[in-house]
Amino acid sequence: MEHKRTAGVEVLVRDILVTFPQPYGEDIIEEVCIAIEASPAWKQRYDELGALLHPTVVNNWIGQYVKWQTGYETLREVTAHRSGLIKNYSKLIPAIAKPNN
Repeated sequence: MEHKRTAGVEVLVRDILVTFPQPYGEDIIEEVCIAIEASPAWKQRYDELGALLHPTVVNNWIGQYVKWQTGYETLREVTAHRSGLIKNYSKLIPAIAKPNN
């Protein structure tokens, strides 16, 4: 069985998410990125993954894994103001709370 190339990103997101209280806020993707910047160990893992995959790929997969691991859905895309790792991210909400359009 082929090892998933982004498995390291998946594990990093899992390791970070367990440090946050639930329920998660809608800015959980940005919060994960802020946590990476604040932790030398997580930042080193992020940088190593970026060297292997490319930072843009890592950032995209951080967002995707946060979404999958929380079970949340995208509310809307916004500009990131508090993290230097990302320019934009998806605000997330619990799947059952998504407003009807």
